[in-house]
Amino acid sequence: MNHDVAVHEVRLMGDADWIAAVEICRVCRIELEAVIELAELGLVQLRGGSEQEWQLPAAALPRLAMAGRLMRDLGVNVSGAVLAVELLEAQRELERRIRRLERLTE
Repeated sequence: MNHDVAVHEVRLMGDADWIAAVEICRVCRIELEAVIELAELGLVQLRGGSEQEWQLPAAALPRLAMAGRLMRDLGVNVSGAVLAVELLEAQRELERRIRRLERLTE
């Protein structure tokens, strides 16, 4: 019996890693034009000369995934997605601070 085994290489991404914009668009299910608008509004940072060379930091993946879901699932426009992502991140940061303060007062 012949069993073919597929071998996949996996590499963890770090904050310093950059990913091709077209790949991020595929993973986050978001259009490149929306990513460009999100970058223009300051949610993420793009680098590279031409559209085929554009890259985004790996750390931007969660922000783009969240923005993509807001736009796709809830029909939020790009500006609204930026605002919502920033507010959600601020809320999470405040919740972390509250938990840290609660631990200090116990």
